[in-house]
Amino acid sequence: MANETETGAAVSPSSSKAERVAKIGTVISAILASSCCWLPLLLLAIGVSGAGIASTLGAYRVPLMVVTFGFLAMAFYFTYRPRRAAGKSAACCASQEALDGDCCAPRSAGAGAAAGEATLGPSAGGRRVNMMALNKVMLWVVTVLAVAFLFFPKYFTSMLGPASDELTADMARTVLKVEGMTCEGCVPPAARAIRQVPGVLAVKMDYPTELATVGTRADQPVPRQEILSSLKAVGFSGEFIEPSPSRE
Repeated sequence: MANETETGAAVSPSSSKAERVAKIGTVISAILASSCCWLPLLLLAIGVSGAGIASTLGAYRVPLMVVTFGFLAMAFYFTYRPRRAAGKSAACCASQEALDGDCCAPRSAGAGAAAGEATLGPSAGGRRVNMMALNKVMLWVVTVLAVAFLFFPKYFTSMLGPASDELTADMARTVLKVEGMTCEGCVPPAARAIRQVPGVLAVKMDYPTELATVGTRADQPVPRQEILSSLKAVGFSGEFIEPSPSRE
C-alpha cells in the first residue's frame, strides 16, 4: 500500500494525460501555423491544386500561434508544477499505524510486508525521477520544434531550393509583385514555382517588398502567363509591375 500511495501521490493519471495532450497540441498547432507555406506544395505534389490555400491558412496564422503558446504554457505548468514529496506517505506509514485515513491502511501483513514495501519504494522512486527527467527533456524538445515551425519556417521550406538566384548581365529582367506570402517561409516555395517555368533562368525574391525579379533569355519573350499560373497553383498570386522586360 505504501508503494501504491507513493507512486500515485506524485503524478496522477489525469495530470500525465493532460501533460501529453498539451505537448502534442503544441507541436500540431505549430505545424498548422506554418502550413500556409508547405501545404500548397504538398497538395500539388499529390495532384491537388493549392490555389488559395496559402492565403486562407495565412489568415489563421496568428490565432494558431496563440493556441500554440497556450498549449506550451499548459505543458510547462504540468511538467514543472510543485508536487508532494514522494517519501511523505511512506515515512508516515513506516512510523505509525493508520490515523484518520490520512496515512495508510493498517499493516496486517506484519514485518515481512513492511520489508517488502521498503524494498519496492526506492525502485519506484527511481523510476519516477527518471520519468520526470524524461518529461522535462521532451518538453524542451517540443518547445524547440514549436519555435522553429513558428519563427523559422524558411529553414524547412529552404529544402525546396534557394530563395534567390544570381542574376547575370546577359539576362532580361522582369519584376512582379507576389501576393499571399504571409511569412519568410513562403519565399522558397514562391521562388520554386517561378523557377520551374520553362524559359526562366533565375529568380531573386525580396520578402519585405514582396517583389520578385525574374531573369529570362534576352532573345525570348517573358512567359508571363505561365509564371502567374505556376504561382497560382501553389496558392500565391502575382502582378507584373513593368510593362516590358528590362536589362541592367
